[in-house]
Amino acid sequence: MFTGGAFLTTPIDERKVFCPETFSEMQQEFARAAEEFALNEILPRKKEIEKHDQQLSMQLIRSCGELGLLGVDVPETYGGLSMDKVTAALVAEKITYGQSESFMVTFSVQTGIGMLPIVYFGNETQRERFLPKLVSGEWLTAYALTEPGSGSDALSIRTVAHLSEDGKYYILNGNKQFISNGGWADLLITFAKVNGEKVTGFLIDPKSEGVIIHEEENKLGLHGSSTANIILENVKVPVENMLGEIGQGGHIAFNVLNIGRFKLGAAVLGGSKNALLESVKYALERRQFGQPIAQFEAIKKKIADMTIRSYALESIIYETAGLLDESIALVDENSPNYYFEVANAIEKIAMECSISKVYGSEVMWRNTDDGLQVFGGYGYIEDYPLAQMVRDTRVDRIYEGTNEINRLIITGYLLKKTLLEEVPIREKIKGIPDVLKGEFPNFANSPLAAEKSALEAARAFTLYVFNEALIRYGQDILNKQQVGEVISDMLINLFVGQTAVARISQHLKESSHPKELLAVAKVLIAEMMIEMNALGRKGLTGTLEGENLQRALADAQTFANYMLLPTNTFELKNEIADLVYRDGKYPF
Repeated sequence: MFTGGAFLTTPIDERKVFCPETFSEMQQEFARAAEEFALNEILPRKKEIEKHDQQLSMQLIRSCGELGLLGVDVPETYGGLSMDKVTAALVAEKITYGQSESFMVTFSVQTGIGMLPIVYFGNETQRERFLPKLVSGEWLTAYALTEPGSGSDALSIRTVAHLSEDGKYYILNGNKQFISNGGWADLLITFAKVNGEKVTGFLIDPKSEGVIIHEEENKLGLHGSSTANIILENVKVPVENMLGEIGQGGHIAFNVLNIGRFKLGAAVLGGSKNALLESVKYALERRQFGQPIAQFEAIKKKIADMTIRSYALESIIYETAGLLDESIALVDENSPNYYFEVANAIEKIAMECSISKVYGSEVMWRNTDDGLQVFGGYGYIEDYPLAQMVRDTRVDRIYEGTNEINRLIITGYLLKKTLLEEVPIREKIKGIPDVLKGEFPNFANSPLAAEKSALEAARAFTLYVFNEALIRYGQDILNKQQVGEVISDMLINLFVGQTAVARISQHLKESSHPKELLAVAKVLIAEMMIEMNALGRKGLTGTLEGENLQRALADAQTFANYMLLPTNTFELKNEIADLVYRDGKYPF
């Protein structure tokens, strides 16, 4: 059975990852189209967009529709292009090059959580009725799940739906909050509890009587996007506008969020590269003490860190996209429940989707923060690009499920895959004593042999910590959120480190920058292993006590002996920064 999580057990040299070096010509063509649109149509208008210009944003959305950018992963039958998730990720990344996260929110809701629930869970009539208008940009959609009292706990919504006496309508009452596109939408996808019990999806015309759109929220960032609260007062929704089946709303909401998280990761990848681009341009132009500030090692370090993070994020985004496509490809196209089964195929990669969201949003935050520091005082001024980037990206760690919730989801999927034996994790745990004895695969012919061995040790250490917590808490480990976050962070590091190293190993010979690529891998893994060592010790100390803790800490030291690398990261970061300066942008 195909499932995600293979990085937990597959030796690094046996992992073949999907990455930008393997893009097809068709995928590259879509990437070029999206990038040209972003640079020519969005970037010159980003200040106008920030003035909350609904007409301009809708004009741009319609232009995206004309270019086919809204329906990349929507079936051709309904006006889309039936492209793969790799192409969808490319479009999301490249649209962000317009440096308007406000427009990116409008675009992302339209192409993700605002459209795909209808693709995967709508009936044929609903798909034919709504999707062509959404794919063309004629209509804008919004996804109204969050309520004043239910954010991450989506199943606790209080909006209720009761069937009318004549059986023709559901009558909805409730309050939806922080709804992106909410004030501009022509269609609302929302959720209510039928008879106050079963969470169910509905498609609502916002012009319906009883739909009250409150004034726009005054936000920290994303000033050019619509975010509104929506009141539903005895709103009559035709029974044919129920999405899916009664009680299926939770399944719809959670499955669609998997794609939302993945696409958010793709979008912040573009944003992370934007922060790097603007920082490099400024560092090369700004002079202090008789030379460009780019030449100071403190600045080189920041530029190198931003580049390494972007490369690592790029690696996991396109590997996740490849995994999604691989999982979807296994669904029988002739199945009468094809789209529902596609949603289930996506759920198999939910762990990687959550990792993409968490790691991506935190990379974007760190890159924009470092970028603002490169600009110094000017970075704090709104006339320069980093101030807006910092404001706009802060919400990325909150929506699509907070990073705290997504960390618990990651650990939850590790537990599920272990107990259901979807991935041979128990077998890998049994092999931990061999790792403690220093038994590793033979990486002798690899220029990254030390890094690969360190990652193998780190994987064993992660499963060691997880196993100790599982022995102590059982399935209640999901309620031990501090140790759960530690395990999640170790899993994130594993997926990121293994994927980046596997990508570099696969394509090093054909790279035009092999020396710098090796430097990226060596710095990434050396610094990651320091963090992994600290995380593992924290997890063990918070879980065990007495003799069990002393035994585990002794094992932790053995793991550390294999994990911690004598890498001179200072010189390697200088080399990476010099390459970025020569290229003037992200160089890989």
